[in-house]
Amino acid sequence: MTSFLINELLRPARHNTHQLKVGDTSRYIYKSQHLNIIIDELNPSTRIAFLRFSSTPTIQLTCAGQYSFERLRAGGYLARPSNPEHPFYWIAALPVARSINADFSIAKEQQATLTKVSCTPNSCMVELLTLKDTSLDIVFWEFSDDDVAEQLTSLSAVERHGTFLWGSHERATQASDLYRHLICGTVYDLRYSWPHNKKCFSENEAHALYTTYSGLEKATGKNLYRMLQQQIVLAVIHRQAEDGAWYHGMWTDETECHYRLHTSAVHMLMDEFERTSCDQVKAALEKGVAFLAQTHDTLDCGIWFLHDSLELNEAAMNSGPFQWIKRHTLGKSPTNMLVLNTHLDTSIAINRYQTLTRDDQYTALLTSALDSTRAVLGLKPANSLYRPLFWAIGLTLLPTETARQLKAPIRAIKRIAADYLIKLLPDIKAHFPRLVMPNGYIDRELCLRTWAVDYQTINLMDLARYAQAFPNSFDEGILDKAMAFTHDTGLIKRYRELPPGKRYATGFWVEALYHRCLAKNDIKYRKWLAEGMLECHDIGFGMVPSLLGSNCEAIPFEQQGPYPVPANPELNIAVLAQWQKVEVLIVNHSQETVEVHWDRKPEMPMKWSDSSQQTLTQGPLLVPPRQWLLGSGPIH
Repeated sequence: MTSFLINELLRPARHNTHQLKVGDTSRYIYKSQHLNIIIDELNPSTRIAFLRFSSTPTIQLTCAGQYSFERLRAGGYLARPSNPEHPFYWIAALPVARSINADFSIAKEQQATLTKVSCTPNSCMVELLTLKDTSLDIVFWEFSDDDVAEQLTSLSAVERHGTFLWGSHERATQASDLYRHLICGTVYDLRYSWPHNKKCFSENEAHALYTTYSGLEKATGKNLYRMLQQQIVLAVIHRQAEDGAWYHGMWTDETECHYRLHTSAVHMLMDEFERTSCDQVKAALEKGVAFLAQTHDTLDCGIWFLHDSLELNEAAMNSGPFQWIKRHTLGKSPTNMLVLNTHLDTSIAINRYQTLTRDDQYTALLTSALDSTRAVLGLKPANSLYRPLFWAIGLTLLPTETARQLKAPIRAIKRIAADYLIKLLPDIKAHFPRLVMPNGYIDRELCLRTWAVDYQTINLMDLARYAQAFPNSFDEGILDKAMAFTHDTGLIKRYRELPPGKRYATGFWVEALYHRCLAKNDIKYRKWLAEGMLECHDIGFGMVPSLLGSNCEAIPFEQQGPYPVPANPELNIAVLAQWQKVEVLIVNHSQETVEVHWDRKPEMPMKWSDSSQQTLTQGPLLVPPRQWLLGSGPIH
């Protein structure tokens, strides 16, 4: 048995530690043969400890003082001291035994075995049994601020709604859920990635969590959520490689870089830099963008940003799990799969970086990327082939209840499309290359033997963001037609019927609509957004991260002022802040009429209208069942 005192673990000898400093926060890293410690010091009174024990059969942890324990609505357990001179402890997650691969991905995990608990007037002790060939991970907070304890024990309605995460597509419902992802100081995806069945690092998840906690901070005023953001920033900067990259290793046994995930780290750090102007954040940004700017291929029409590092050569592509087609379309390299969403996202990120930092060295690169985007979106060969082809394939995207009403010959065509035509599509695209289809469907890429109908809404989200970043840079009719196709065919309902791993597409549909509402005053997009929010609630995803108005790419930090927050658990909101005005969409997901009560009352005069665009007179705000209200007011 090996025994440790909590107070000593939280304050290891500083001469044995490595330090990472970001603004007013610090990370201390201590390593010994059988114990790794990471301490995130967020302020003089708040520390978060990540402990990883290895090769130790039984571990005994002791804390001086008498404590009472309570389960928290924010998740985990609070250890409350009887002596006010002693600190609080938040056990945010129970100890977990993990098998860790050589690349630090997670092969498997299970709850650790607690063999003994002992509390006396002088101390509290727990004893844990470790498993063979595993590491034991423990995480907890130490803090002395009564306000933090209060923030953990009381939750408002908006904190209980839960949030859809861009990376794992899971739902975060409690503050403690951060530590399902933030493991031993690093952010992981929750999924065991195909094909090697391992949990890998994910900056996409980090960005979603950061945005979520930023929104909850603004909605509740709780400093707790700012501290969770600061931990994520420390974790992401700590994991950045010397060359500026974030590496992942999802698809191979090598640590290939997924540029979409790398770009998510850049976006998140830009959010933090926009807020703090921190020199350490800026330095990480500069390295990350410099790396990202190299991840492209040269086409005849301009440069194209790649999806992942496997596309750099044939050997790497062949090591991956996908079948692919060699083609030189538009003069591209044969290994460039011409993936649309990552190219758009990278262009947006580098452009935003230049705007924030006034570092214009990538202007020519962006101009070239804009040219290639316009050219690829404009590819329209073989319309006489693609029109009937995607009429038939479009039948497979109908909800079952709609498809059942089709006449027998049409149902036969639908079956042929599902069983044969979709499988032929990669070869058809190889001979007649295009991504934008005549019916409004937008394909994910050009040269993989895959069918990714779930990526329709990701493409819509990225095109909506791209249209905001680069106004008038492409034919936005493509985007509006694709959004109408997605809504009018019932594809969102069809997503409910797909395997569980594909249903997440609805979350990205709501993100796409959110960004489109910021760019367009058209009421139909607000109606579709309300419908999408109801759908996300009904299938248990929670609300998407941007809805609370804290995504700095969509709404600059300086415009993210206080906004009205309902106190009703039946009501969800979307904050649509534009220059000099803010709209608040309130959606009632219940089956009863709800009178709006406020956690934060409107600070500006608001004009309210219902879903039929009728202006509401003064009096109680009532939201009918499964309906919505839209309020509009000036930003002071």
